[in-house]
Amino acid sequence: MKAYKVLSLGEILNEEYELSQIKDSFRRFSCERENDLEIFLQQKAISYETSNYGKTYLLVDLERLRNGNFDIAAYFTIAQKSVDISCLSGKRKRKMLGEYPGRDTLQSVPAYLIGQLGRSDVYTKEDIPGETILFECYHAISIAARAIGGNLLILECREHMYKKFYERQNFKKLYDEVSDEGMYTLYKKINFSEYWINTAMFEKATA
Repeated sequence: MKAYKVLSLGEILNEEYELSQIKDSFRRFSCERENDLEIFLQQKAISYETSNYGKTYLLVDLERLRNGNFDIAAYFTIAQKSVDISCLSGKRKRKMLGEYPGRDTLQSVPAYLIGQLGRSDVYTKEDIPGETILFECYHAISIAARAIGGNLLILECREHMYKKFYERQNFKKLYDEVSDEGMYTLYKKINFSEYWINTAMFEKATA
């Protein structure tokens, strides 16, 4: 696996990197499988960051970075979201929420949203496995969860990505219907304490 460093977009916008250098790295990011990933990074990530609407984290090639090159191997964006559960049956609410207070009468619930998550075409799954990107995403969310609680994750993806990746990561479809954009909404309950800052575990996972 490639060595990488996780950088918060918000931090690097205020540090030693020139804005032109960051934007140039965004333009070099290519993902033909999911063109939305390219569009978001190149056109929306900075405005989402500066408006505090969502936070983007970049997995940067560490070897290239040491040589003065800023190459994004993968990235993810996280935010908060209110999830509509008004149309769910009582059985599905129980399955999704467990013993959540007031569960049966709730119309919506708060969740952590994985807005974007993907790898550049320049890197293979052997270089940066999808599970590794997801682990880093869990870790970033766990910092917020430790402070304010919460254990529900939400994301949207197309059917082929659900079957290829997210189903194996124990995500489930929230609604049976696909959205107008051809996306399924997926959810997962997670014990974020497993991903709280733990240096030994983190070094082992990213070695």
